[in-house]
Amino acid sequence: MVYSNRGDWGHQHLLLFFIILTAWESGSGQVHYSVPEEAKHGTFVGRIAQDLGLELAELVPRLFRVASKGHGDLLEVNLQNGILFVNSRIDREELCGRSAECSIHLEVIVDRPLQVFHVEVEVKDINDNPPVFPETKKNLFIAESRMLDSRFPLEDASDADIEENALLTYRLSPNEFFSLDVPTNGEQEKPLGLVLRKSLDREESPELHLLLTATDRGKPELTGTVQLLIKVLDANDNAPVFDRTLYAVKLPENVPNGTLVIKLNASDLDDGMNGYIIYSFSSDVSPDIKSKFYMDAINGEIIAIGHIDFEECKTYKIRVEAIDKGYLPLAGHCTVLVQVLDANDNAPELTVTSLSLPISENAQRGTVITLISVSDRDSGANGQVTCTLSPHVPFKLVSTFKNYYSLVLDSALDRESVSDYALVVTARDGGSPSLSATASVEVEVKDINDNPPVFSVSEQKLSIPESRLLDSRFPLEGASDADVGENAVLTYRLSPNEFFILDIINKKDKGKFPVLVLGKMLDREANPQLQLLLTATDGGKPEYTGSVTLLILVLDANDNAPMCDRSVYEVKMYENSANQTLVIWLNASDADEGINKEMIYSFSALVPSSVRRKFLMNEKTGEIRINDAIDFEDSNTYEIHVDVTDTGNPPMVGHCTVLVEILDENDNSPEVVITSLALPVQEDAQVGTVIALISVSDRDSGANGQVTCTLSPHVPFKLVSTFKNYYSLVLDSALDRESVSDYAVVQRRQRVCSGEGPPKTDLMAFSPSLTPCPVPDVQREEQSSGEDYSRKSRMLASGSGGQEVKRLLLSVMLLAASEAESGQVHYSVPEEAKHGTFVGRIAQDLGLELEELVPRFFRVASKGRGDLLEVNLQNGILFVNSRIDREELCGRSAECSIHLEVIVDRPLQVFHVEVEVKDINDNPPMFPATQKNLFISETRALHSHFSLEGAYDADIGANALLTYKLSPNEYFSLEVPTNEEQVKPLELVLKKSLDREVASKLLLVLKATDGGKPELTGTTELHITVLDANDNAPVFDKAVHRVKLVENSRNGTLVIRLNASDLDEGSNSHILYSFATDVSSNTEASFHIDSESGEIKVNGKIDFEETKLWKLQIEAVDRGNPPMFGHCTILIEVLDINDNAPELLVTSLSLSVPEDAPLGTVIALISVTDRDAGGNGQVTCSLTPHVPFKLVSTFKNYYSLVLDSALDRESVSDYAVVVTARDGGSPSLSLVDVNVYLIIAICAVSSLLVLTLLLYVALRCSAPPSEGACGPGKPTLVCSSAVGSWSYSQQRRQRVCSGEGPPKTDLMAFSPCVPPGSSSGDSGEQRDIFGNDCTVLTIQAQGVALYLVEVVLSRVGLTSQERPVQKRLHHA
Repeated sequence: MVYSNRGDWGHQHLLLFFIILTAWESGSGQVHYSVPEEAKHGTFVGRIAQDLGLELAELVPRLFRVASKGHGDLLEVNLQNGILFVNSRIDREELCGRSAECSIHLEVIVDRPLQVFHVEVEVKDINDNPPVFPETKKNLFIAESRMLDSRFPLEDASDADIEENALLTYRLSPNEFFSLDVPTNGEQEKPLGLVLRKSLDREESPELHLLLTATDRGKPELTGTVQLLIKVLDANDNAPVFDRTLYAVKLPENVPNGTLVIKLNASDLDDGMNGYIIYSFSSDVSPDIKSKFYMDAINGEIIAIGHIDFEECKTYKIRVEAIDKGYLPLAGHCTVLVQVLDANDNAPELTVTSLSLPISENAQRGTVITLISVSDRDSGANGQVTCTLSPHVPFKLVSTFKNYYSLVLDSALDRESVSDYALVVTARDGGSPSLSATASVEVEVKDINDNPPVFSVSEQKLSIPESRLLDSRFPLEGASDADVGENAVLTYRLSPNEFFILDIINKKDKGKFPVLVLGKMLDREANPQLQLLLTATDGGKPEYTGSVTLLILVLDANDNAPMCDRSVYEVKMYENSANQTLVIWLNASDADEGINKEMIYSFSALVPSSVRRKFLMNEKTGEIRINDAIDFEDSNTYEIHVDVTDTGNPPMVGHCTVLVEILDENDNSPEVVITSLALPVQEDAQVGTVIALISVSDRDSGANGQVTCTLSPHVPFKLVSTFKNYYSLVLDSALDRESVSDYAVVQRRQRVCSGEGPPKTDLMAFSPSLTPCPVPDVQREEQSSGEDYSRKSRMLASGSGGQEVKRLLLSVMLLAASEAESGQVHYSVPEEAKHGTFVGRIAQDLGLELEELVPRFFRVASKGRGDLLEVNLQNGILFVNSRIDREELCGRSAECSIHLEVIVDRPLQVFHVEVEVKDINDNPPMFPATQKNLFISETRALHSHFSLEGAYDADIGANALLTYKLSPNEYFSLEVPTNEEQVKPLELVLKKSLDREVASKLLLVLKATDGGKPELTGTTELHITVLDANDNAPVFDKAVHRVKLVENSRNGTLVIRLNASDLDEGSNSHILYSFATDVSSNTEASFHIDSESGEIKVNGKIDFEETKLWKLQIEAVDRGNPPMFGHCTILIEVLDINDNAPELLVTSLSLSVPEDAPLGTVIALISVTDRDAGGNGQVTCSLTPHVPFKLVSTFKNYYSLVLDSALDRESVSDYAVVVTARDGGSPSLSLVDVNVYLIIAICAVSSLLVLTLLLYVALRCSAPPSEGACGPGKPTLVCSSAVGSWSYSQQRRQRVCSGEGPPKTDLMAFSPCVPPGSSSGDSGEQRDIFGNDCTVLTIQAQGVALYLVEVVLSRVGLTSQERPVQKRLHHA
């Protein structure tokens, strides 16, 4: 302290004495009041003076004052009446937030003696704050696929009030979709939530507007609201729907490629990609449909791309799918029935059968030539066919049955005019334009002898040298006959003469040719020319002749022509001889000499080219060798005319003939033809009964071609030769069917052979069945007919009759045939009937006698039906011969029959028989596949339909009427179309919602049963795979996680690793973690969450003193479309560490202390605080030892420094008192010190000085500080005012001055140094009291007061150099 030297010692003693006398032991107490927040200014709080036991009169003298740390001037005391009243607005929420207890702590201080009272004024809460939501409008995005009872958390409202005023109730505006889930008192940490009570449907309600109201329980009630705008996100829950389930389209056949068939239109109520539709054929559409039609995936057009043929398919049933592009695509189905309209694009087809050719040129009118059938694949008028015959022909067409015609002779024939007719039968349909088809029928006319032989010229000239030798041969041109066959076989005759005779050369299969043979030497001088007559006669009946004149000119030439050894060489050689085999070596000679003697061998011009190909002539040597294959059966002789020409001039030619006889080799097996087999044989047949006619032939000759026939021994039959190579098999002895019911008769034919190698045989087996004797029982006869004929003969025969035999047979048929007749008979037979099943008595029903069936060549033809049915020629019964399958014959046609043509000859007749094939239930229903895979989204709505391919039954009628049954299950039912809905597909109907997480796969069995007797069934397995939809939100392990976190944790410290799970699969179960959207920026600055792992780590400063509890709202969102959210709350409790040292505040210092002050005198008031909590914030204070002072606790964290023992200034004039505050942390922190320099003086002060000083202090402390009175600095000075409030001023340094200028002086009575965090040692270094580290009490004085202070200071013995008051700050 600095004192002035002014004044006298008496004044100093007077001041100090006054101070000591007026101080007595300070007292302390505590009073409680309460006041409602928001009370008006002047509201009565309490009679504070009276309640503290203070008199009203002493309030001012004792400097009554009220201090409220940090609460400003909220409350004031009227010093006139001692009443505590409200001075300014009190807002409980601003003062204490949401703390349950809220009070204003007042320190009431009076002096003389110094006393401290503690007053608590409780601030009562009123309901002045309405509930407030974080936002006035909240957007929620919820997928329509969310399951019922799904929960969607909402942010609670907050109410700044407490207790009943902050207890909130919530109400949701009425709606049909959501209810409000309000947690109970035991679920305070569980967030408010919306609960889905009715399934959402975006297509019906794309947006929902709800109002959430929060109401507190205050009086009056206050409310807060938030608008909930719920946007329903589209889920792919609507399959595309076609305008119609069935489209019927008519399409002409043969339309060009690219023709639009139909443009389909499907719609989808979903949005975005869920509503984008792709069209396609169903997966089970046949390849045939795909090859004929193209589906445009975008616009739904079906276009024809293949050949549309009415005859191939009259109706196309096209299953079409419309699939959207949702994450789990849904499909809609429809059926397009394309009815193909027939166009006349098929020409009629003709089939010609049973030709009776050739026809004799003298045949009668009406003779049947052939049978013709017509057909047309078109329908209606396009398939109605009329037939015409090419004009100007002697034939006509006669209709005998529907689409059956007979070609008959209409006028006389002349083979020589027209030997055959190329008839054209034209079939024309009734279409527009009409189409036609033609069939050519070649009709050969058989010859009769009505033409004579004719030579090509009337006269033939021959030039013969006179030198020609006798027997020289001169070939002549033969005659021709327009007839054929025997009618054209000619014989020749030469008129009588002396020089020439006629020889005939027979060429196999080429007729006869005349040759002149020189019988007498010519002499040109005697007979220069000769004239002869050659006559030809045919072999017809009657005979016809023709003639030609031969004019022979005798030439004079070289008279010696080359001469062969023989004129005719006969050579024998075997057929099949190798090429280059030598046939003969000719040897010719010429009587001439020189050049006329040289000879050249060559084939005569008469040698045909076919012979030239077979043989090779060496012109030098005369060797003839084989040059080609030699076959006895082709030709058994070859006549080779050889010319031997000399080189004379003129050259002369010699001739010879080589007759090559081909020797037969046994290289052809016998051939057997069995005709007129009369089977079975009655067991009472007479001996000699003819069983069969047998003809044998062998193309070989001689012994190789001589055939003998024998029978197997021990049979009652024998062979009787009826003609050369013809045999009859006749009954040789009586038959007994009971002993032997059938015989396997083996006929063996063996050649008579003398050549090398074993003779060849041909074996024929046939089995005559013996028919039991006739019985009157008709039923027995019918039954036996099929059984007996089931054992009809089986034969192995080689070859058939030759062409000549065929022609002979046809001629006989033609001659014996009369006008053909036709009729029609109907029968029926069930399919799959056994072999031998009776069909009908066909012979009897056609009016034919049994005995004439064989003679008239009774035969049955079935176009394309093979040998399904046969006739027993013994009894005329039609029976089943081989398996009849109606489905193979007629498919699914309602009508099925076998058309038989029954033909008999002598005369030719045609009958038409229809045998209807009845359907039996022999085909079970068949599904297209034994297993069908279906992929169905679990989001599909109830009653969704899924089309199935029905079964197919090859039968018809009731046998094909199917019923369906689905194996029992809880998810699907079966919808079967009625008879009126045949084109509607079979469908599965969803009757219980699917849940992939419960059942990911389903196996159902669909069974189809037909209506036949017995019933037949077919099954297919339905493998249903439930596709995942994003219908499960992520779920955390716990809704609330509690975590403890030490404050000041380093960045990167792991707080918690969250784990959420999602029952979905794929991207629907991939979870991303994040803070909720409404999380505070402070939270985001302090913590970081890893989106993939769910780890939450420290990212900023964690300070217990700032925030003791963090409430983090976390979202887990999956990657589905739309995404789904899960929520949890993390409560992070921050654990306090001892990181804040205690803080001390010293107020109301009473300095200096008289040395005679009584014990208990209050020296100073001290308050301590520590921002830590618990043990870390519990502070204890202590003093330096061995000082006459002690600390007395007056209130929580409030202490008084009081005198504890007598003072003696002469022993100790001042004390450096260190107050140490230490908390209870480990390690503990402490604040050291408050160094108090106590100046103890004994002085006498006059009463006038004391009064003057008190008046000055009162005036100066009540006046506002002047500008510059408080300068910048850390220390703070606390002063008491007359009204009990606090004012603060900063340290200011001013020199003490008594001259001119501002009369200001700074007087510091007590200076505790408590800068936080600074320290200094006890080195003895002194600091100026106006330094920045000290707090000073500044009292400005003028006039006498300043003088008196100076006197006091000087009297205590301080010089001017010692006036700066030294204080020292010590810190722990």
